[in-house]
Amino acid sequence: MALLKDTGIVLRRLDYSETSQVLVVFTREHGQQRLIAKGVKRATKKKASIGIDLLEEGRVVFSQRPGKEAALATLTEWRQEESFPHLQRDLKRLYAAQYAAELTAQLTEVNDPHPGLFDAMLALMRELEAADPIAPLVRFLWILHREIGLRPELSRCMSCSRPVAGDRVVYFSSRACVAACRDCEPHVLEKRRVDGAVLAWLNEVDKGMDSESSANHSHRAAFEFLDYNLTETMGKQARLRGPLRELL
Repeated sequence: MALLKDTGIVLRRLDYSETSQVLVVFTREHGQQRLIAKGVKRATKKKASIGIDLLEEGRVVFSQRPGKEAALATLTEWRQEESFPHLQRDLKRLYAAQYAAELTAQLTEVNDPHPGLFDAMLALMRELEAADPIAPLVRFLWILHREIGLRPELSRCMSCSRPVAGDRVVYFSSRACVAACRDCEPHVLEKRRVDGAVLAWLNEVDKGMDSESSANHSHRAAFEFLDYNLTETMGKQARLRGPLRELL
């Protein structure tokens, strides 16, 4: 079996026995990987039995059996590079990072690489050290939408095709993944009202021109909008959705 080397972030972990763990690791070049880390918690004279922690980033080496890519791969080496200790000092930042990890684990597939999404998650973990979590989190959620093919069409109305970029209020249907103008929204059963300023800010994020100081009023509304679409897509709420909304 060939050994595969990559950089990864731990999205989930489960104690498998007294000495082993099962990990969901989001790697940059190989996508999501489900790994069994045998003996990783075994203590030695030089190392305590702490295992691999949630949300840490590191260099990973693992092996997969040919034709068995859907089964657990075996972790052969893990070298931690960043542990993001600032997340443990602030509950709001920790919940934001865990919420992002939970959605990534739910909405990406095994062996389906998304280098852009990996880079965005690593940037989010680093930005949470200095910034209030809401703006970095919303940027990550928007990139997540783009990377997994969920980016909604927000420039024109789904029914009349009229441009809605300058409208103060737009309606959005998650089922259709498109916008609806005020005149057409009465005919749309599933919908959510979205402030036009939110759409303008997300457009700036797309162009890399977003200004955190000038768009603070839009961050919370943008989070609510993107969280709504992801919840409708998954058919269930993220586990940390409620606690995170209260903290934000």
